[in-house]
Amino acid sequence: MAQESPNRLSDWYLAIRAWLPAARVRLHEWYVQVREEPRLIWETTAIRCGVYLVGAALGIWLLTTIIGLVTPPPPADALPPAQEAYFHVLCASPSCGHHFTIYRKKSFDDFPVTCPGCRKETGQLARQCFSSACRGRWVVPADREGQATCPHCGAGW
Repeated sequence: MAQESPNRLSDWYLAIRAWLPAARVRLHEWYVQVREEPRLIWETTAIRCGVYLVGAALGIWLLTTIIGLVTPPPPADALPPAQEAYFHVLCASPSCGHHFTIYRKKSFDDFPVTCPGCRKETGQLARQCFSSACRGRWVVPADREGQATCPHCGAGW
């Protein structure tokens, strides 16, 4: 017969329930000691770390508020962010090699697309290679060992 997995929540509940009476006693003893010697408050690790965390949270909040107040608003005639973009495409067919652009949503990734030159579905997303050998040539990146590289000069992006 299969054994049931232990219920961790009930284990934690029982452990806290057993720990709670002793914790009350220790907290009362600590309170009595702090009343006699107030500097013990700062020497308590939990209190000191709590103060540091609250201070750090307040500092971050203050810094972000100041940055928000200092940052200028966008101009009134600013356009909303673009949702569509132009993609440079190269025909992967060796006989065609046509370079063209398409206008699609920014999240477009349905390559290959139909090439207007040869009417085949061989259009691949192109990137510009700025190496000294290619000098800004549009190429279809080749995948070598998980990194995109130029198929002509071998330069990586």
